[in-house]
Amino acid sequence: MNRTRKTIVASAFLFTLSVLLVAVTNVSQAEESRAYLHHYNLPASGIAIDGYCPVAYFAVNKPVKGKPQFASTYNGVTYHFVNADAKKVFDKNPEKYLPAYGGWCATGMAVGDKFPIDPTSFKIVNGRLMLFLKNKDVDALKIWNQQNEKEFTRKADAHWAKVTK
Repeated sequence: MNRTRKTIVASAFLFTLSVLLVAVTNVSQAEESRAYLHHYNLPASGIAIDGYCPVAYFAVNKPVKGKPQFASTYNGVTYHFVNADAKKVFDKNPEKYLPAYGGWCATGMAVGDKFPIDPTSFKIVNGRLMLFLKNKDVDALKIWNQQNEKEFTRKADAHWAKVTK
């Protein structure tokens, strides 16, 4: 291959690579901006709590997947509900059902960090929905329960106040 042809091929490759990088960066920025909307923990889908119904945690004390046909948006964040009644309950008083700390792991907040959550790992503390990280290595709810809950909540609240400034 002669030098001119190599230069053209290299230029075409670099142009294609730069277009791909711009596209990936734009998608990444869009997902990141959506994921951090008002500091909420949201997946790229933009659906809070991975689609679990925030009302169900309180009503039946267990995580239940919501359905897209029963959705509400509050402060730019979309929530799914198990049925129309749960949606109505939420719409009347959304603040009561919002997950604490924007849906980030409560233990993470208590130790000054943002950890993702497993929406099936939760606890209602003083009327607030706390969500926790749970994977093969860490059970943050177990860690939370081994601590002084009042003190851990105070620490988590203090860190959340810094995060949302």
